[in-house]
Amino acid sequence: MNKPLNRDEGIETIRAIVADCLARDLTDVRPESRLITELGADSLDFIDLIFTLEKRFGVRIRETDLNPMMSPDTAGSQTSSSTEFLPPDALSRLLPWLPELAATPDLSRVRPSEVWPLITVEALWRLVELKTRSDVGGQPQRRGLTTDEYG
Repeated sequence: MNKPLNRDEGIETIRAIVADCLARDLTDVRPESRLITELGADSLDFIDLIFTLEKRFGVRIRETDLNPMMSPDTAGSQTSSSTEFLPPDALSRLLPWLPELAATPDLSRVRPSEVWPLITVEALWRLVELKTRSDVGGQPQRRGLTTDEYG
């Protein structure tokens, strides 16, 4: 059995995944690297990244985890983008793994378009770590993150 990953090992694993998915040199990908603004990720890259993270860590990352305008009760259906700013429930879902949002001068005026550029390699690790500790759909997630091909 593989040993559980600590924070540093987890971030290194995610760095390797990001570098691979974005066809970047590993030295270009730092924990604080912003996926969109610094590494050039686009929406298709995020699909690949999420799929790879789910497979690698055995977690389920739902659309509501990443799409701040989608609420858990509307998952899978088209939602209106009539809301200019993120509602409090969306912020409460994002802040645990994306604390960079807290630096926003007025949390009541965060636009959905301001979220994606904040996502870093380290933020992805926090999301994966959070997902490993939570129950999804009544099924407990794997408790320990372990090393394998990226470790």
